[in-house]
Amino acid sequence: MRLRDALIVGIAQIGALIPGVSRSGSTLTAALFLNFKREEAARFSFLLGLPAIALAGLKELWVLLHTDMPAHAWPHLIFGLVVASISAFFAIWGLMKFLERFSTWPFVIYRALLGVFLIVAVSTGWLA
Repeated sequence: MRLRDALIVGIAQIGALIPGVSRSGSTLTAALFLNFKREEAARFSFLLGLPAIALAGLKELWVLLHTDMPAHAWPHLIFGLVVASISAFFAIWGLMKFLERFSTWPFVIYRALLGVFLIVAVSTGWLA
């Protein structure tokens, strides 16, 4: 991977600021357009997400530590964190296995068509 490719994929994360745009989807798509192999694109996309996810989690933890959250709620929070982490691991593992065998193009086409439909529907007032 060249520095130029890494910068382009990193900049693609900006698309996630648009409501409904997936951070991992935007980086994965950018990497695929740069001719990354599907598995490499997914791996890089997930690695790019680690700092953002970790910092968002730390920010939320900071907020929780500075609120009057009752002590009996902490075990529930920790349980939720563990379950979410395990679920994320299996979701990433499943996506990596999927990408070993299948292309993402049907999903890309679906998202593009849905986007065009929503833009037209909202701009014409059909969908407010």
